[in-house]
Amino acid sequence: MMQELVDQINRTARKATEGMHTALPGRIEKFDPETGLATVKPVAKFKKPNGETMDFPVISGVPVVFPQSANVAIAWPIKEGDGCLLVFAESALDYWMYGKETDTALKFDLSNAIAIPGIFPKGRDAMQTACAEDAAVVKVGSTVLKVRADGVFITGNLTVSGGIVNLN
Repeated sequence: MMQELVDQINRTARKATEGMHTALPGRIEKFDPETGLATVKPVAKFKKPNGETMDFPVISGVPVVFPQSANVAIAWPIKEGDGCLLVFAESALDYWMYGKETDTALKFDLSNAIAIPGIFPKGRDAMQTACAEDAAVVKVGSTVLKVRADGVFITGNLTVSGGIVNLN
């Protein structure tokens, strides 16, 4: 009797959350740097009620987030095929994006996706270097900038626009 109750609670909870999305890996299809919005293809399958699986639909109008504040931003080029993590907000993004309230009750819906760029299914050589040398690594093509406890190291050409200030 008790096991039947537990099973029923589990089935009810599973059914209630089947349409809820929290996070999925995605692939950038298009990106507009002027608006900061992307078209993203979730890289996952969902199960239909009959048990068949199918691809998630492409999602358009997805804001792409970069680390930034009012005065500082870190950005990099977003290209077709780049990986991202899609996070689904618990309410519509309309007020945050456009300053307009909405009456939609879609919680964790695909239309409320935010993309965090930079996830890939395998490690990259910059990650290996960062871990091996205990460094922050920025790699663009064959140019590498490494910041370690013992200094800053650049492999590639260095162009300085402005002066170099010695604080010692």
